[in-house]
Amino acid sequence: MNPLLFRLLPALLLPLLLTGCWDRVEIQDRLFVMAVAIDKAKPDKGKRNYYEFTAQFTEARALSGKVSNPHISPVWNATTRGPSVFECIRLMATRVARQPYYEHLQVIIIGEDLAREGIDHALDLFYRDHESRRKIKLVIAKDTAKRALQLKPKLMPVSGQYIAKLTEEGESKTARLPNTTSIGQFSSNYHSGSNSILPSITTHTNEVKMAGGAIVKGEKLVGWLTDQDVKTLRWINGSFSAGDEVIMKNPAGETPGYTTMEVKAVRSTVHPEIRDGKPVFSVFIRGEGNLAEDGLMHKPTGEKIKAREQLMNKSLKAKTEALIRKMQTQYRTDIFGFGEELRRHRYAYWKAHKKDWDRLFQNAEVRVEVQTYIRRIGQFK
Repeated sequence: MNPLLFRLLPALLLPLLLTGCWDRVEIQDRLFVMAVAIDKAKPDKGKRNYYEFTAQFTEARALSGKVSNPHISPVWNATTRGPSVFECIRLMATRVARQPYYEHLQVIIIGEDLAREGIDHALDLFYRDHESRRKIKLVIAKDTAKRALQLKPKLMPVSGQYIAKLTEEGESKTARLPNTTSIGQFSSNYHSGSNSILPSITTHTNEVKMAGGAIVKGEKLVGWLTDQDVKTLRWINGSFSAGDEVIMKNPAGETPGYTTMEVKAVRSTVHPEIRDGKPVFSVFIRGEGNLAEDGLMHKPTGEKIKAREQLMNKSLKAKTEALIRKMQTQYRTDIFGFGEELRRHRYAYWKAHKKDWDRLFQNAEVRVEVQTYIRRIGQFK
């Protein structure tokens, strides 16, 4: 045999062994799942339902306007009930003619009743499934989750995409939403023994309001934070979004009555100590920003700016201490990561007392110091 042909023979035979894309599904034949709502099913005599699972499907061709048939809806919801999320998904085959595709899933909404019983098991499938991503948004509804997917927003045809976009915009443009917004972040918190604050959503007629947070102790919903509480929390943990604001009430008699600072940077450190066998935490918060609406009658002076900084320090310190006290007395839940700081810096004490941390947190002493600086006052003409 020709030596050259002998060397080329494997290359000629190799393509015969390739299978090609024998199991491919064309994009126009896929049903994309954009959002999922999971609620606790209502008791149904004789049935073993626990979950009510709602998936929001999009028809790619109809959504793009390439299908002229008016009877084909670009977006619709389908609901199934079952004892597990996996079975609910499989039951979709009895209602949907094509295989749902979950790789583009953007948000999972959990209903309030289910969240109070625990959300980790409901998310277990999404942790494990190869089509799921850890960055899927996770939201807790102040009602049923299904209702949030039924609304018809005016700016976007897909309500699930609209809700996911709200979490992204809220996280980057305002501090009124917590910075734990994905199933991956929640899973890391839960399995490391930490608590979470997740975005909360309230449904209205044609829109939703996403502000404030759901207090999740372990995996169970125990209460709610207002949007102002969440802003204070993000000052404490140093994750305050650049571009958000702090509004201070001016001294009596001054007009206008408020001064607004646009926040540009926040840094926070927590220093744990053990005194007389009890944990003591010193929280140091540093922030800076620019004057957005001066409230200084267009006559800014160094003394007036310093006075506004002191006013802001006093206001933020009061809000911080109030939130810490609220979590210690009303919810008895450490959402600030104080336990984690104790584990990092006072490990021997943490190892001996970690099982009793909830009780210790309620009685822990927390000292707060706030320093803010107004860097620029802008210009006026």
